[in-house]
Amino acid sequence: MPILWSYLLRNYLKVFSLCVTGFISVLLVTRFQTVARFAATGASKLVVLKFVLLQIPFILPLAIPISCLIAAFLLFQKMSRSKELTAIRMSGLGFIPMTFPLLITAVLFALLNFTVVSELTPKCRALSKMLAYEMTAANPLCLLQKDTLIKLKNTYVDMQVLKSGKYAEDVFFITRTLSNQRIGVMLAKKLSLNDQKLIGSNVTFISSADSKQSDGFDHLVIENQAEMQTEADELSQYLHSSGWSLSFENLNLRMLLAKNELENGVGAPLDIHVISEISRRLSLGIGAFTFTLLGIACGMEISRQLKLKGILWASSFLVIYLVCFVIAKSVRHNHLQSTLFYLAPHPLILIFCLYNFKRIARGAE
Repeated sequence: MPILWSYLLRNYLKVFSLCVTGFISVLLVTRFQTVARFAATGASKLVVLKFVLLQIPFILPLAIPISCLIAAFLLFQKMSRSKELTAIRMSGLGFIPMTFPLLITAVLFALLNFTVVSELTPKCRALSKMLAYEMTAANPLCLLQKDTLIKLKNTYVDMQVLKSGKYAEDVFFITRTLSNQRIGVMLAKKLSLNDQKLIGSNVTFISSADSKQSDGFDHLVIENQAEMQTEADELSQYLHSSGWSLSFENLNLRMLLAKNELENGVGAPLDIHVISEISRRLSLGIGAFTFTLLGIACGMEISRQLKLKGILWASSFLVIYLVCFVIAKSVRHNHLQSTLFYLAPHPLILIFCLYNFKRIARGAE
């Protein structure tokens, strides 16, 4: 028995590790634009590498369940077609003893994935956001780009040229301040960053005041400057007024529950957003187990003819899960619908797997 378990685990973990590595490599390419935007802030190579490493936990929650599915499916398909599965069954070994090591490993992967999505991913998301703020504070001209990691609220920016994050031309900057209900406009022919000094030439400032205020005088103020200089961090101070706050996705499970008690009171029922977020993490966590079971059920073949029925069933359930996951995120304002779409695919997969195991045990193709 230990020899068989060692054989199953060795082949399962081999394919699993290859799949996880492949998914990380491919999905990092899809986040290349985000990494490029961060590198455009002038960050050093070491800081860019740190930012890239912080993107990996965003990929793992989905990469682990899909890798479990592929590893289990390929292992049992190989054993079925090489008649190893037939030999094991003829020796009197049932499904549960044979698949026991893989199911225990899948449970451990489920716990690992839940830990990643609940603890590691929120922390890495917050750290990557903090790195982006630190770099834009050091190079505030990056805030003026259209495609920037830091989104300024109530602000519109347009420019013609931006070279290496140090030089910009034909800058048009308009912002609205909610505290005093004013709109400010800045036009600059040229903006450059030199020794932490923000230097502008041919700059025009236009500001307005509420015309309904009785103590107001001129409601439109225009100021032209041939040249201006200011400290570079003055522009980054604007981030404090439109600063970032920790959303539910940036909080680990303990802080998520603590925030719910702080906002709604101790002993209060969970907020709809908290329920939706916990359901999302739970769905990703147990996905490692359910997809391993699905891979085993779809990979077993007892027919003499090679069929694609197993891979079609596995692909169909994977697509259903991903579609339900996207729908759940789109309706997260309704915690009942969101929770249903997050968790409903798992019992469906379990029912299908149990039915398939029973059918194979009877010898039905």
